[in-house]
Amino acid sequence: MPRVVDKREKAEQIGAAAIGVLRRLGYHRARMQDIATAAGVGKGTLYEYFSNKDEIFRFEFGRYFEAFEAGALRAMTAAPSPAGRLLALVRFAFDHVSEWEDHCAVYVDYFGSARPDEDDAFSLDPIYGAIESHIRELIEAGQAQGEISAEIDASAGAELLVSIFDGIVLHGVFAKRSNTALLRDTALRMLEHGMLTVRGAQGAASRGV
Repeated sequence: MPRVVDKREKAEQIGAAAIGVLRRLGYHRARMQDIATAAGVGKGTLYEYFSNKDEIFRFEFGRYFEAFEAGALRAMTAAPSPAGRLLALVRFAFDHVSEWEDHCAVYVDYFGSARPDEDDAFSLDPIYGAIESHIRELIEAGQAQGEISAEIDASAGAELLVSIFDGIVLHGVFAKRSNTALLRDTALRMLEHGMLTVRGAQGAASRGV
């Protein structure tokens, strides 16, 4: 009996191969034939799954952010307080960047050369908006419980944290010498001393953050 092909699994295999090609050649230089060759499929088979590079890019970044959302929720579940959940989210975000390094490099290449006025241009606004909204809610909840300094503007703090994540991505791609674990731990210490109250810092220390 012929083996039944799992369409989702096959699409992910092609997508993973494509990310490697896009990182090596650059988004605009890479061709669909290059991707088909790397994935070990014929060009006709490739087009059964994806019409063009843009579809592959969107598919892979859908996976990237799905994994981010699921992992962030798992990381925050065990934290008993808003401040703890915020620190758990930051720790996870840095680890996620390291785990998905190739995706982050392609992300930088794509958005570094993209023109926002292009028709149907891929936009991160909805995704960033959702992440910033969640972080803002954590900051506000932490402030309400006396764990996070009331002097911190919740919206600005949320936007700054997302900007830090992006900065780590950029630095890692261009400098190629980042110690993500050290940057993560340093960022957590800076958050602990710059945002948390004594109560929040004591809670973080008790959890080994």
